[in-house]
Amino acid sequence: MSNTVVPATAEGMPKFDRSAIMLLAWRLYRRDWANGRPANAQARRKSFSRCLKSAWMTAKFEADEARKTIERRAADRVEELTRELMRIDARPWKMATVADRRAIQAEIQALGTTTLQ
Repeated sequence: MSNTVVPATAEGMPKFDRSAIMLLAWRLYRRDWANGRPANAQARRKSFSRCLKSAWMTAKFEADEARKTIERRAADRVEELTRELMRIDARPWKMATVADRRAIQAEIQALGTTTLQ
């Protein structure tokens, strides 16, 4: 890992609303401890640290989702549908699979035509 300092105003760095992240962390903390409080200060810090980490992960995930292009979203959906087709193949013999398989294949076909346009 390099020791170079990256300034907060570096180009390409996403901007996060730190106030909203902190509010989410406090909301998660209060939700987790609605009926009681942690036993000591160390447990409180550890619990809030976990909530803050979760809030940052949520913010980063939402930023990544916002940056995705329409083609990338369609490709992700095709991957999900392909996995669902594999799950359909693993169903027991007596379960009906034809209708589900056709619906998924039709959606994959539709997504394939939208990405080509």
